[in-house]
Amino acid sequence: MPSGSLSVPVLPLRDVVVYPHMIVPLYVGRERSIKALELVMATDKQVMMALQKDTTDEKLSETNLYEAGTMGTVLQLLKLVLLVLLVLSVLSDI
Repeated sequence: MPSGSLSVPVLPLRDVVVYPHMIVPLYVGRERSIKALELVMATDKQVMMALQKDTTDEKLSETNLYEAGTMGTVLQLLKLVLLVLLVLSVLSDI
């Protein structure tokens, strides 16, 4: 990893755009995304969010995410039966 770079989990977003300084509730249902959020909660609660290009694609890859995104801090995470409710504060653009 190059000097000065940051390694954080990426949360793909479908059908929602977030901007800096927003407080956003998100429902997360993908198993990979839930595992990424569990990692986030065990560390510094920082997560990068990037929009998904094809929202019907369940098998994500880097090519299906836009290069620009936003950084956020998880404020609260509630595990529900089939999904996770996430409340986060959006910090800045990336």
